[in-house]
Amino acid sequence: LRQWGGIVDMTGDRSPILTKTPVDGIFINAGWGTGGFKAIPGSGWAMAELVAKGEHGPLTAAFGMERFREGRFIDESVAAGVAH
Repeated sequence: LRQWGGIVDMTGDRSPILTKTPVDGIFINAGWGTGGFKAIPGSGWAMAELVAKGEHGPLTAAFGMERFREGRFIDESVAAGVAH
């Protein structure tokens, strides 16, 4: 029998946050829930574009933190990779 216990970082809409912050040079790639292990390599490519250009590309545009302030939640529970 095998068990695991721990904290899983998740956002309110079960989708990750990929964004730059108001602090120059600080970026966030978090909130992946249980799907992060398999999704982080791909999001690394998208985050590299954000870091290099300083603005969202087509893959990261919907995942900024401003979506919570503006009420633009992502409703993709099937694609979120959340096991609970």
